[in-house]
Amino acid sequence: MRLWMTVLWFAAGLLAADARYDGSRVHYESYGKGQEAVVFIHGWTCDLTFWRGQAPVYEKRRALLVDLPGHGQSGKPDVAYTQERFARAIDAVMRDAGVTRAVLVGHSMGGPVALTFLRLFPARTKALVLVDPYVPQAPKDEAERASQKARMESFLRSLGEPNYKEMTQAMIEGMFSAKTTPAQREEILTKMMAAPQHVVVSAMQGLFALEAPKAGETHRLPVMAIVAAAPARSGYEARLRTEFPLLRKFETWEGAGHFLMMESPDRFNRALEDFLAQR
Repeated sequence: MRLWMTVLWFAAGLLAADARYDGSRVHYESYGKGQEAVVFIHGWTCDLTFWRGQAPVYEKRRALLVDLPGHGQSGKPDVAYTQERFARAIDAVMRDAGVTRAVLVGHSMGGPVALTFLRLFPARTKALVLVDPYVPQAPKDEAERASQKARMESFLRSLGEPNYKEMTQAMIEGMFSAKTTPAQREEILTKMMAAPQHVVVSAMQGLFALEAPKAGETHRLPVMAIVAAAPARSGYEARLRTEFPLLRKFETWEGAGHFLMMESPDRFNRALEDFLAQR
């Protein structure tokens, strides 16, 4: 069976491989050849299979799909799953695959991972595609900072409780929309709920620890953002344009859920292809 799978992988231009970072395995899939690639980065407690709807995009070009540390088929040691750990693991995968520069496509927590990679490795970042990402906003004053901290600490404590899966499931189900099919709901819940609790907690801690952009911080590289319409998105485009003056496209999808690239793969793939064609 492994021989036949290997033959099929090579026929599709796919190489499944493992890089090493900090003594642990980082699993990834590699498509095509070349030193520049499109790198797909999944979200919190997800894995690289959440990008399967984008196969028409990544199967015909140089691309990498990564299981972040603690996720999917990557190693799951009991360590701190910070944004920097994730970003440096992406760098390790790119080096293992012979990729020097990449367009980073990040969904949800994958967006902050891509932003952290940009800050650490600006010369290796060609462009960003942010897919319904979490991007922190600096609190307006110390009172708001204290309030945010208290809410985050309470939430993180609940993730450490024995019954954490009940709250986690409710949170995930809140990310669905009418466009999320029953099969997609089952797949998403099954995969996300399978994450070890130490990864669930630590990865969320790392996400909350991400600092908002500093005043005057800008990055001059092409960016596209696609987000689900929500009241919390008010002013979101303006904030992104402040940090990314070359924001080429900002799309707000009405009626979409958090997993919009899975709900509407054809629409998403067209937008991504158009953006990549401009590079």
